[in-house]
Amino acid sequence: MFQNQEQDRLETYKRILKNSPTVFGAVMKQQEQVRTLSQEECVLAPALNGFVLWVLQEAMKKKIQRLYFLARDGYFMYRCACVYCQKLQLPIECRYLCCSRYSLRIPLFHMDLEDALEYICRGGIDVTIDKILNRAGLTEKEKQEIIEDAGLHYENKEVIPYAKLGEIRTNLADSNLFLDYLCKHSKEALPGLRKYLEQEGMLEETKSALVDSGWVGSMEKTLNFLLKKWGRKEEIPGFYWGLYELPKDVSRTQYYCYSFSPEKGLKEKVYFSNCLFETIFSAPHGMTMRYDTETGRPQFGPCDSNRKVFLEKQEERLMDFTGKMVCEIAKTQKNEKALEQQDSENYKRVVHQILRLFMGNPTKEEAETYGTLEFSDDVLDNSRQQVAVSMNGAELKANHVFHKALVMLGFGHDYIKESAWYEGSAARNGKKVGYHLFMYRLYKYLLYIRKTHYYKKSRREKYMLEVKKQGEQR
Repeated sequence: MFQNQEQDRLETYKRILKNSPTVFGAVMKQQEQVRTLSQEECVLAPALNGFVLWVLQEAMKKKIQRLYFLARDGYFMYRCACVYCQKLQLPIECRYLCCSRYSLRIPLFHMDLEDALEYICRGGIDVTIDKILNRAGLTEKEKQEIIEDAGLHYENKEVIPYAKLGEIRTNLADSNLFLDYLCKHSKEALPGLRKYLEQEGMLEETKSALVDSGWVGSMEKTLNFLLKKWGRKEEIPGFYWGLYELPKDVSRTQYYCYSFSPEKGLKEKVYFSNCLFETIFSAPHGMTMRYDTETGRPQFGPCDSNRKVFLEKQEERLMDFTGKMVCEIAKTQKNEKALEQQDSENYKRVVHQILRLFMGNPTKEEAETYGTLEFSDDVLDNSRQQVAVSMNGAELKANHVFHKALVMLGFGHDYIKESAWYEGSAARNGKKVGYHLFMYRLYKYLLYIRKTHYYKKSRREKYMLEVKKQGEQR
């Protein structure tokens, strides 16, 4: 029964993929080679290639000369894009930018302490004092000093309720010792980052764009702030899989979205798992921690050996499929015309359909295969757990819409065990799966409706303020 369910699911994927002849042709060529298809050929590779093709089409329309793919989510995207640019002879240079939220944000902390505190005290899965102080780049000795100085009355590994994070922020803001350490590390990190970005040509006025998975778009804001400060005149826009929201005080026109945006794509958000996306589409190397002050060379953290092996195998299959896709596209001509002829909108609809099943309603085997991969939702990689942790019925029920909403709003203080990929956890549990998924989807619908409402409200307020200022100037 288990194998039959999995085979039925793969056949469903194939039926959906038939709606995009180019993709289906590549899938069939891949089947001839590997004999037995898997989720790599039927879901992951088609989804990745759909995004990369869209990025390249948009880059050609906007006459972008250079694309910077941000580590680590951009690694497979970069590898695929290089193949398309080479085989189709596209006039686009692809570069892989070694960076992370951690390596980019720490050098900025001393320039805006309010923004730094907001970032350091943000929410997440199982946030602890240790995680918060790690985000500030403190040493172990400094962390112990700050816990005492700021009166942080939590055990290092104790999970802090979401509603209590504001108190932690206030305590840290009142600690001069914490702010001194924060500024010291921040100022020390800045010269190395500048050297690296200069070496990568980011201060050149070449028409460029960033490519990344997305979610909040903070790295684009950070990079553009620094580049402008160091003399670059033109802002660098970004192409993203999806954005749930945008940072404050950025131009909306500089952010291009493939699957969903802050304003649109409610259903896509509900059936999507950004945590699973990051787990599967990542690089077989550690995260960028900092840059050498003298040379600007990026320095990486460790990469778990099992994870490295998985990602290297993943890379081999994804690149093999990309080769088949290029052959299908270039049947008639090997230039940008072949790229222009691809129907990226239809392809996107196909991608949404297969991901809706894979991420939003996985089979038990899919949940076991991909849900046991390790994931970290924090800025550092040293706190990992399975992306779809094992959960019992009570733990799954605690994440249902009404209970979770009350806790998130601060009306309940009991601990909720969370899963980075709840749908996978429900499928792994195997009991009342449909019921759990329905109740959790209600929560996600309310969450994203609320986010969209507040995003649109803030944009309207910003627009009215600008209109008022213009009127006063006249």
